[in-house]
Amino acid sequence: MTDTARLSGPSGDPAQARHLFRYLGGDEWPEYRAILKVFASTFFAEFTPQEVESAVAPVGIDASVVADRMESLRRWGNLTVSSSVGNPSNLDDYYRKRNRYLITRAGQEVFELVEQVLAKADEIGDVQAGRLRDLHHALQALNEHSKVGFDRVDSQDLADAVRKVFDLHKAFANELTQFFTELNQWQSRYDLNADEVQFFAGVLVDYVHEQLTEIERMTRPIARTLEEILPEVAALLPALQSGLAVRVEEAGLAQNVTVRRLPGTEVADWKHLEAWFSAQPGQASRLDGLTRQAVAAVRTLTANVTRLSRVGLGAASRRSDFVRLAGFFDQAASSNEAHQIAAAAFGLGSCRRLGDLSTDSDDPAPTITPWKDAPRAVVPVAMRERGETATRGLATPITDRRHERELLRRRRELNRVARETAAADLLACAGDDGQINGARLSAASFSMLRDLVSRSGLRVGIDSDRRFATEVGICCEVQRIEGARTVVHCPEGKLSMHGLIVTITPAAETSAANSASP
Repeated sequence: MTDTARLSGPSGDPAQARHLFRYLGGDEWPEYRAILKVFASTFFAEFTPQEVESAVAPVGIDASVVADRMESLRRWGNLTVSSSVGNPSNLDDYYRKRNRYLITRAGQEVFELVEQVLAKADEIGDVQAGRLRDLHHALQALNEHSKVGFDRVDSQDLADAVRKVFDLHKAFANELTQFFTELNQWQSRYDLNADEVQFFAGVLVDYVHEQLTEIERMTRPIARTLEEILPEVAALLPALQSGLAVRVEEAGLAQNVTVRRLPGTEVADWKHLEAWFSAQPGQASRLDGLTRQAVAAVRTLTANVTRLSRVGLGAASRRSDFVRLAGFFDQAASSNEAHQIAAAAFGLGSCRRLGDLSTDSDDPAPTITPWKDAPRAVVPVAMRERGETATRGLATPITDRRHERELLRRRRELNRVARETAAADLLACAGDDGQINGARLSAASFSMLRDLVSRSGLRVGIDSDRRFATEVGICCEVQRIEGARTVVHCPEGKLSMHGLIVTITPAAETSAANSASP
């Protein structure tokens, strides 16, 4: 069995293989594509930049950029410089022949893969359910070899039989997976025109039914044949150990040269094939799962088509009606005429607004503003052209609040300084023993004293004989003593506190005194 080398970068590192696709990332990708097309048609051909310039001239590519584009492709691994210089007659001839490029194997594979995807991007894949019959025949032929004995069959015949089995399965699996992916996208279509409704109702539903019937008919025979072959796989694998991978291992180069084995040369490949057609413990087969998903998608699709057909073929999609109505609004001579059109179309008066909530954080008009008086709305492109309400693109930028935050910070700083000044003033007005009786306070220090006295009773209660409150470095002690009296003066008047002695001291001294008391 033949083995193929794994796709890798120029240095053999698979992580560098992504550079092979870099020519698709920019606006210059048509130029890179045209240059690679010159090389891809003849794998072993060597071209100079001048020859490539002549080849791509009909496409309209600037000849001055061809050399730079080819050098970029060389750096990414799509092209390489030829090592053949022939028999140059002079130094100029040597450099001219040395400056020749040819496409690499990885570059050839990437180019073919990209071209294949671009060519089939808009095509609907066709499922060849008949491949299952061919797969069944191939498995039966391999089963006949197992009955004879794999050791008695030519190894090349066994390799061809195994390769045929897995090639057929790979082709069928790719077609089926791609088609069911498209079917999953179609089931949620609600904006169908007449031709699309006819396609879904008259073609696609019947086609899916026919394919599922053929798949179900061939699944069980294939599963039974696999049940007979799998016990003999261990005897089959030694006969398949040939090709490039085995020769590389025998030469001791497995660590330096990476070779990909073809499917069917390992037990895991056969287990994977079995999982497609046979149910495993606690898990349905891959085909059963896909079939159930396809049936569910067809039911949803049929329900949508039926709903559309009830009101006339293609008439359920209101997109054309809304586009026509939008044309009336666009051609209105004045806002009053547009208002009349809206009232006639939706039965809404001038006190209503029709539309969605604005995603703009700076929407200038409240929701109660009549639409005819509100400023012109900014309609996203997705809503205007495709009728989609999903949010796309970048989110609304966050408003810069740095100025407001700076104002708040400065305000907090001024408040802190004011509190510290008032606390210092209050402490300075206290006597040597800390009592505040008879002091004349400023308005700010008086307000702080009043706040401290009221807060002192929050924890122990207002009827407690001794209570405390602190504020930015000072401590206010309030003692209840029968017959005592504390009076303070301020610009707003006089405050008399009967039965109370108020003492203002630094907070550190008060903490030390409390900790020293028994």
